[in-house]
Parts: sequence; C-alpha cells; structure tokens
Amino acid sequence: MLKFCTASVLACAVALPAGAVELQYSLPFNDANEFTRIGVDWTERVAAATDGEVVFKPMSNSALVSVPESLDAVSDGVVPSVQAVASAMASVIPAFSYLEMSMSVPVDHAEEVMGKIYPDVEKLLEPFDVKVLWMMPAFGGGVACKEDYIKDPADLSGLKVRVAGRWQAKQSQAMGALPVSLPGSDIYTALQNGTIDCTQTATSIYVSSSLYEVAPYYYDYSWAGQALITIVGNDAWNRLTDEQKQAVEKVSQEMTGEGTKRLYEKNQEEIAAIKEQANYTEVDSQVLLERWDPIFKEAMAEVPEDDQTGRHFVETLYSYTQ
Repeated sequence: MLKFCTASVLACAVALPAGAVELQYSLPFNDANEFTRIGVDWTERVAAATDGEVVFKPMSNSALVSVPESLDAVSDGVVPSVQAVASAMASVIPAFSYLEMSMSVPVDHAEEVMGKIYPDVEKLLEPFDVKVLWMMPAFGGGVACKEDYIKDPADLSGLKVRVAGRWQAKQSQAMGALPVSLPGSDIYTALQNGTIDCTQTATSIYVSSSLYEVAPYYYDYSWAGQALITIVGNDAWNRLTDEQKQAVEKVSQEMTGEGTKRLYEKNQEEIAAIKEQANYTEVDSQVLLERWDPIFKEAMAEVPEDDQTGRHFVETLYSYTQ
C-alpha cells in the first residue's frame, strides 16, 4: 500500500509497488500556498488512480529549480516535472508575456478561458520536448496602498507603485504612476518606510504577508492573471505505460477545472478576510480595461505574425476584455 509523509509537502512515498515510476515534481511556492496544496492534491490523486504505479513526488518552494529555469530544467531532463509559471517562460514563448499583465484573465469566466487556451498552451510548449498535463490561473489582482489615495484610477498619478515585470510597469505608467521594481521579500519594508506608496499584489499575498498592516487600503481589480502550468519532460512521460498515461491525463483534465474553482473560492475567502482587516474597494474594471487597452494591444503586437498559435492564444484572452 502506498503511504505519504504528511509532515510537509514533500509527500515522500514510503513504499512503492515493484516497477512503479517515481518522478520529482517541483513546485514554485511554499507549503502553505494554495497553488502548492492543489499541486500536492493532484499528485495524491495520480497515485490513487494508478494504484501507486505512478508517483509524482512534490518538492515545494523551488527546492529543485528556480522559477525562471523551470522550463529549461524539464526540457533538458534535469527535473522530471514542474508547476511552471507562464510569464517566466515569456522570453522563449512571447505569447505568455500577455499573462503577466493584471486583468489578463476574467474571473467570472476563468474556467471557460482555461479550456479555450489549453490547446494553444500544449502547442506552444510542444517544441520544448515537454508534455502539458494541467493548468490554472492566479486570481485576485489589485493595488494595496499606505493611504486612501484612490477614488478613481487616475489618482495613482505620481505615486510610486511596486510592480512585477515589464507589462505591469507599462500598466502603471498608463495610470500616471511611477513603477518601482522590488523583490517580493522587500515589499513590506518598502511600504513601511515609504520607499513605495502602493504595490500591485494578489489577495493571497496581501493576506499571507500581512501587507494590510502597512498598506491598509486594498483596491481590487476583480480579475485574474498569470497561469501555473504543470509540465513533464517527454523522456519522463514515456516511462509510463499507455494505461498509466490515460489515468494521469484523466486526473489532470479534472484538476484544470477543479483547481481553477478552488482558487476562485479561495480568492473569495481572502477578499472576506481583507474586508475584515483592511479598507476594501472594488475598482471599476471597465475603466481600467479602457485605460489599459493600448497596453494589451502592444503586448499582442509583440507576438510574431507567423506564430499562429501564439496569436490565437493572445487574441482569445483579449476578446474577454471587449
């Protein structure tokens, strides 16, 4: 019988059936993160569905490989499988840069969107010798500020706002803000000492990092962005029998939908927590979509014309902003 260590997310198999396939599975976030929890749940379901013949061994907090190096590591066979961050692959897959932007995925249609873009994601990653198994978006984008600055999105003008990446910087600049690049670990202190006035952040990070203590005003975009994509190297994948592959694919297909739903529900819980701990305001998303439309189009334009799959990918996402 297959048993797992539950003291940490490193759910190590105590006993494996003869001939079982064990594959390490790198997760980018810590044990408490909901992405990690869903990833671990998937590994347990795979083990159950294959009677312990296929075991993905989760390793949290980028213990095996850093986020930027994840695709190369799997492609080269250094790491069997990872939960990869889409925007971190944008340097080699330009279409994925679109997901870096706030409001790139509609919350109310997130599960539908994941289904529509999944075939494109498979094709875009195919040249890297990896197999896409499942994916989910990141919910809860917004801006947290030290003071009650924002009555209208234009009120960000002149404020120093911490952003993650080039496209978020462009979005901030479109509002008249001054984008600042800082490591995530420095956000709390930067808000506390006034190095920045606000930070773009997700609800999960805002709550888990206690940012409400130093930035008690949270302005929610009520949209999602980014994507976490579980991939496995083809060499590792081909160690499985056809029957095992079918079982893994069935569990994975279910997890794309269920993981998205769980993240949405978790986001609602986090919003409820924010409303208790901070000053919560839902921003008029239509105003932001109109202000950011040129940025969305600029990101789309960077996908080469001959990249038909990439063009279809970004055009599908963009259609939900209209």
